[in-house]
Amino acid sequence: MFELSRDLYRELKPMVITDHHQPGRSERVLLAACEQTVSRIARDLRRYPRPARHLFSNVRFLFPIQEQLHCYRIIERHLHEALLILEAEAGPETGRIGALRCASINRKGRPCGREPLRGSRFCPSHKHLEAIVPMPHQGLSVA
Repeated sequence: MFELSRDLYRELKPMVITDHHQPGRSERVLLAACEQTVSRIARDLRRYPRPARHLFSNVRFLFPIQEQLHCYRIIERHLHEALLILEAEAGPETGRIGALRCASINRKGRPCGREPLRGSRFCPSHKHLEAIVPMPHQGLSVA
């Protein structure tokens, strides 16, 4: 997730209006908004239907009026790419598109809230369960 939000930030940063009273403030606001949006997409897409519109409305004051349409298109393109990556990682068999969470359940019966390792359904704390629980597409072989 970190790479996706940083790529978006790097492309938008040159167009930001600098704040002469507080140097670096505009860049920090943009970076925080990009990171929050991408992490929210990863947590739960179903409750976040238009992430590009939401992010743009939060950061549009940072850009000159003549650059705002271009900025919106950049945001839309990057978040569309992020959605494609997240959908590919979540996979259709999980039914959790946009909600990358560890597949394990804790002792209290609640799902683990951590992000899974790349290529796995489990977080670092529960990676030992990968050997016990087969991936949905692998199935069990019967001899």
